[in-house]
Amino acid sequence: MSSFPVSSRFTAACALISKLPVAKFPLVLKRICSKIHIKNCEYFTASELAQLMAQFNLSALEFNDVLGACSYAFEQSAYATIKPDALATTLTRAGMSDEHSSVFSQTWAQAATTVVKNLRDAAMMGAPKVLTNNEWSLSINMSNNTLKNTKEASARFEFDLARPNDGGDEETLAIEFTHEELYGFFQKLEKVQSQLDALS
Repeated sequence: MSSFPVSSRFTAACALISKLPVAKFPLVLKRICSKIHIKNCEYFTASELAQLMAQFNLSALEFNDVLGACSYAFEQSAYATIKPDALATTLTRAGMSDEHSSVFSQTWAQAATTVVKNLRDAAMMGAPKVLTNNEWSLSINMSNNTLKNTKEASARFEFDLARPNDGGDEETLAIEFTHEELYGFFQKLEKVQSQLDALS
């Protein structure tokens, strides 16, 4: 049976959760599930927080611990693909009441697919883009002045970039180098190549 690591802080939060009114607890869990994939997201507005803390008779610190424990349990369940029954067992062992862990597992049963998809999509948005195609061209800029006759050569590269396994948009990055800039860039690439060769 799958489970996740449980700290003393998580256990203390489970004891707090067990004191919450069961009727209002699913609303908190559903809100967390709907926003868990958004980085640095506030689950509730300031007025909602004040109202919930009053209803649950919790301090701001205690309510923050409750939210943190719920988020942690959902995230761990998503990453380890923990089934609802296994989640309920883990939460009960951590000190959450049977009634609250049952509500938790029911919410997880309903929201798991969406939470996993949203977390996966959010992780992909932060993934680095990879090179899918490249083109290059050379150009010479000639200037003819009575004082000076110069030629400036430049190289233009176009790199098509996309995130792996993401059927979304490609991005084209265009870069133009003078002869000196291109030479410096290739020297850096040679250094990277030699370090990669040393690792293999």
